[in-house]
Amino acid sequence: MTPESMIFDVYGLRLRSVPRDGLFRTFRINELHNGFLIAIEDVAVFGSVIYGERFVVRPGEYMAYAGQQNESAKIRQEWLIWEAARSMLERGERLSREDGERLALAVQRLEMWL
Repeated sequence: MTPESMIFDVYGLRLRSVPRDGLFRTFRINELHNGFLIAIEDVAVFGSVIYGERFVVRPGEYMAYAGQQNESAKIRQEWLIWEAARSMLERGERLSREDGERLALAVQRLEMWL
């Protein structure tokens, strides 16, 4: 199983073949989540910081891990913004340009601080 096929199984996204050079790459899962992928030779790690999950893919096997996330007042504030946007999107509402930009900043900060 390749990391690209696992990403499709987990997130429903089709990625082009990624070079196995050990570089950290990101991909967009949706407005609320980004993913990451690191591939070296026949081993890869991918997941989502916001989902708090990591997957390790090796020939013939994969392992799933739940990560621990940090906690602080700054992080709680960004989670509130993230949750408000998630609620709006689940109700089918469209985010204004300003709200979309603020959500993107919250996602960026959460990925950095978690």
